[in-house]
Amino acid sequence: SSCAAVACPSNSASQPLSIVPAGCLCNAGYSGVVSAITTSPFYTSSCSAVVCPASSAGVSAPAGCSCNAGYSGAVSSVTSSPFYSSSCAPVPCPANSAGV
Repeated sequence: SSCAAVACPSNSASQPLSIVPAGCLCNAGYSGVVSAITTSPFYTSSCSAVVCPASSAGVSAPAGCSCNAGYSGAVSSVTSSPFYSSSCAPVPCPANSAGV
């Protein structure tokens, strides 16, 4: 009998090889953990996409978020909590106008 390393599950990877014994981590924009187990499929994974942060909209951080109307900036996925980086900030009112 021979043993073969199992590939990291969806939404995760490891370096330099994307195999479970190398220690799979959830991809940028995903929260959770991957653990090796002794029964098929030989891992458990709770990697799930995080929702877009406040002042932005979209399906999820890894699918892409955009700043809401009236805000400027960007949202990008990262590998550490909260699994996104957001620079969405309110845009000042233009000259000769006022906010409500």
